[in-house]
Amino acid sequence: MDKITLNASSKESCAEQIRAWLERMNDKSTEGNGQLQQIQQTKYGLIIDGQTLQYALEYPLALKFLLLAKSCQVVVCCRAAPVQKASVVRLVREELGVMTLAIGDGANDVSMIQVADIGVGISGQEGMQAVQASDFAIGRFRFLVRLLLVHGHWCYDRISKLILYFFYKNMMFVMVLFWFQLYNGFSGSNAINDLNLVFFNLIFTALPPIISGIWDQDVSCETLLKKPYLYKQGQESELYSRKLFCITMADGIFQSLVIFFSAFLVYYGTQTGLFTVGITLHQCAVIVASLQIAIETNYWTIIHGVVLGLSVLLSFLWCIVYSVFSPTLPDYYVAIVTMGTADFWMLCILTAFVSMLPRFLVRTLQQSLWPTEIQKARVTASDPAVSLIAYEPRTRKFSLENNIHPQTSGITV
Repeated sequence: MDKITLNASSKESCAEQIRAWLERMNDKSTEGNGQLQQIQQTKYGLIIDGQTLQYALEYPLALKFLLLAKSCQVVVCCRAAPVQKASVVRLVREELGVMTLAIGDGANDVSMIQVADIGVGISGQEGMQAVQASDFAIGRFRFLVRLLLVHGHWCYDRISKLILYFFYKNMMFVMVLFWFQLYNGFSGSNAINDLNLVFFNLIFTALPPIISGIWDQDVSCETLLKKPYLYKQGQESELYSRKLFCITMADGIFQSLVIFFSAFLVYYGTQTGLFTVGITLHQCAVIVASLQIAIETNYWTIIHGVVLGLSVLLSFLWCIVYSVFSPTLPDYYVAIVTMGTADFWMLCILTAFVSMLPRFLVRTLQQSLWPTEIQKARVTASDPAVSLIAYEPRTRKFSLENNIHPQTSGITV
């Protein structure tokens, strides 16, 4: 690796050194076209002292300095003041438009940690100032590997799926109500009662995604540590993009069409009442939304299964209890009569099957023909087969590790 040392006593000297190194690196370009994007970055390491850094951070020279730093694999800023550390982080974040992480262990690193998108503090001999100002706190610098490659990867996977799922289930449920408006003349009446409308998001479909967002693991810890390149999934936004968002919304609209028009075709021309249709639509939506989060869950535990099953069961029990609560209610005893018919259970099974079929087919074809690196790693991993009893060994192993401790200021790893 070629070492680039910037040591200047004036702004003009600093600018000249940066210009000379940029020209030298352009001359070594593989194609000779002078574009820094074609430079092999593994050949250079940049070292700059605090005095020279003061000149390099002044605009417009800062842009050339950033261009030079981009072409280096390693950039070392030595004897830098706290404000200079923060300025370097701010320059990278604003000019390159990337997410930045800063790690420090002393009071002189506080400003840098606060400027970065993610701040990591190391608790040590230099006090707790960096820890108190950080988002995450670790006891040793080597724990940063596990924080990023394991917990960072899991966190990105969980949050991405959780956000898409919440958008999806609301789109699906609202569109079911919209299709009904097309057949009631936009009168504002609704087949689903108000309490069921509220409880769909508040109770019946709330806990399963939360549990999945806490405990789901797409790949084991050992696999992530052995294959660091899997971390690129988050850097390249593979799980949350505009394309995936549109596909998820389209899937929600398709499932709403299946739920509503399946009930419409079955009950059309019959003496079925409004609330019978509403109970059927509501329960089908709960079942389909629950199956959706079940498909998106990679790591099943006893908690996942119990919460998912109880959520669906609770929706049925609520409809029954509510329908017999008071004889003065307009839908008195309707739920019991509706659930006693074969049409209701046929619709629950049919809508669940048809709604999930496209996702199953697309997921199967994608994993068979164009598998991602995560899917390949999951197949080749030596972890035991996923089962409901697999929760104890893997989770307990992480909870007993001595390098993970809760902190009021964040998470200590």
